Amino acid sequence: MGNYNQGPFRFMNFREWVPDSLRFWIYIVFLTAFQFSNGMYFTAMSQMEGELSITMNDVKMMSHAVLIGLTIYFPLAFRLKFRFTNRTSLMVAAAGLALCNLIVPHVSHPWLLVLLGFAGGFLRLYGTFECFSNILPKIAPTYNYRVFLSFVFFVVLGVIHVFDGISINIVHFWGWQRLHTLAVGMLIMVFLMAMILMRPFRPAPKMLLLGIDWGGMILWSIFILSAIFIVQYGHQLEWLASPYIRVAIGVVCISLAFNIGRMTYIRHPFLEAKAFRVHNLWNLMILFLCLGILLASKNSLQNIYAGGMLHYGQMTLGKLKWIEFIGALLGAIFSWQALTRFNLGYKTVTFIGFTAVVAYVGMMYFIVTPYTNLEKLFIPLVLCNFGHLAIFIALTSYIQATAPFPNYFQILCILGFIRTGIASPIGDALYQTGISALIGKHAVALGSYPNAFAATLQELYGYTFLFGIVVLTAIASSRFKQLAYKPLPALRTIYDAVKAKMGQ
Repeated sequence: MGNYNQGPFRFMNFREWVPDSLRFWIYIVFLTAFQFSNGMYFTAMSQMEGELSITMNDVKMMSHAVLIGLTIYFPLAFRLKFRFTNRTSLMVAAAGLALCNLIVPHVSHPWLLVLLGFAGGFLRLYGTFECFSNILPKIAPTYNYRVFLSFVFFVVLGVIHVFDGISINIVHFWGWQRLHTLAVGMLIMVFLMAMILMRPFRPAPKMLLLGIDWGGMILWSIFILSAIFIVQYGHQLEWLASPYIRVAIGVVCISLAFNIGRMTYIRHPFLEAKAFRVHNLWNLMILFLCLGILLASKNSLQNIYAGGMLHYGQMTLGKLKWIEFIGALLGAIFSWQALTRFNLGYKTVTFIGFTAVVAYVGMMYFIVTPYTNLEKLFIPLVLCNFGHLAIFIALTSYIQATAPFPNYFQILCILGFIRTGIASPIGDALYQTGISALIGKHAVALGSYPNAFAATLQELYGYTFLFGIVVLTAIASSRFKQLAYKPLPALRTIYDAVKAKMGQ
């Protein structure tokens, strides 16, 4: 059964003959494999679109399904951790994700790819969480969540840019299918290393998977994926003129009604009503929605500008991934130091992060011309990714300090529906609608299509900048509750809390 206390720097999940000095780095290898591996690869989307004869909206829907699969895992995180050993979980996550990567290159139906992306996202976070939860005592011996989150988001949102740069080179020289081949190889390595190097150690007694609301998990997944479908395909299908959109709206309403109803009569619903009543949750949801709309300008307008107007190829755009990585690294370091060493408030760090993102939008307004050099994008991208990391770290640390721990992972799931779910499609839909509405006006006024396109993008960046100023004003005038530092509970405390919550 093992002991509750593993000690802060010794990983008890390994066989005794594995040197202590290597154990942390083995987890880093596992993390690298899981972070590189996905059911879908965003850098290969344009190639998949051409070879599979699917639309860009299909491709984006697949990518959103991956992120919702990640999000829906959160409420199950500690139930799975206390049911299975770390060794078993890593092997299952690696094997399942490898299977998804084997299947995807041989499937062309968009909705099967969406389901595979959802499963791949779930398994990816399953393996990632098992790694992070075990190296936490090494990264933050005092269980300071602000330190740990700075590391987590740097890996999840920062290092991913390095992997994207590598992926772009692989796709360019060998094709998008080779990404899946490489991922399968890395995941097989994780499976074999976990099987050989690790032992079935339990940090706490086994907890059965009783009381999990699997039906609620399915209904919430249907709800958020249907909502994303409406926003993502609305412009293409002409909104309510399409029967598909009308059906999807009906599915959203019905699934939401069922979910709300289940909160009242299910003993342990997947998302509890009191999770929605946590202090400032709705304000945080609005902030993440605003952030998603601002960041969508990078994913929509900048990509259209760089590829459609400046005609930069994938290899050239791949160089920008290293610039984005630098911005993310600076954002993680700043947040770590600001929240722990200088004790800046969560509101201050959030305001600084949003200021950096709004500054990115403002700089892009002046940069957009048909003759911009690649180097002019460096500083705006550093600012954008700096702000992205700072906001995620500050707001997630804030909710950890606010929320009762038994509901914390449910709240992460709720916030995930916004920050990695519906926010980006809403922003994308707004920008696509704006381009369609403005391009004709500018084409008539300017005559030249490149100049009209540049004027359209510039106008949209201008509106986005004004929106960002409104967001900054709202943050500056808002009142964040003053919170004392609250460390993450030790594993024994977490186990007892989960057991008591589930009535076992």
